[in-house]
Amino acid sequence: MTTSGPEADRPTAPAAPRRSPLRHRAALATTAGLLGLLTACGTKPASESVAAPAPPPAPVAPDRLQDGPRYGDLTTATPTAPPTCSPAGVSVRGEEPSAAMGLRVMTLELVNCGKKTYTLNGYPAIRVLDEDGKALDIRVSHGSAGIATLDNFDAAPRPVTLRPGEKAVAGLAWRNTVTDATTPAVTGSQVEVTPATGRPAHTVAEMLDLGNTGKLGVSPWSAPEETSSTSPSP
Repeated sequence: MTTSGPEADRPTAPAAPRRSPLRHRAALATTAGLLGLLTACGTKPASESVAAPAPPPAPVAPDRLQDGPRYGDLTTATPTAPPTCSPAGVSVRGEEPSAAMGLRVMTLELVNCGKKTYTLNGYPAIRVLDEDGKALDIRVSHGSAGIATLDNFDAAPRPVTLRPGEKAVAGLAWRNTVTDATTPAVTGSQVEVTPATGRPAHTVAEMLDLGNTGKLGVSPWSAPEETSSTSPSP
């Protein structure tokens, strides 16, 4: 049909090109691939973030008893208040006993806290007391007394002169073994220390688990630098 008039002069819109089904599928695949790549390269959700590596564990201090019992380097496991200076101008304290294979070694420390020099020469007099302050039946001997072979325990005593602020040490050694099942084990709660004959006694609150051996060895007073780490011989 032929149309005349104004509508006959209106231009006709070109028909939209038809997209090939194959080309359409290729475009969709390309879009999906780009989305997958963006997802893979994006930031992980907070729930999937990788935690920072844990710090390495702190080094463990070696057990001070692994090298055997010792005396002379007085260090207590639990800090305690410093002992009171006596009217004689000295103070005495003891360390917590160190132990190895049934052997016990304890350091006694005497400090000149006065204003004059203080001289020692020989062994401290020792008594082991129970919790009521009663002396226990313990045989105290000078030196290691056959308990163990310990450096400096059997050294000959010699004079030690302490100026104000200086200190001297002595050692106690014993075994906590039970050699007779019919004899009760003995445990002392305090140690009475008389630095020298005629001097006032001092009481040190430390436990001595003496088993039923009934023996205690005492070393002479010496300057701290004269002592060394000691280990029992086989």
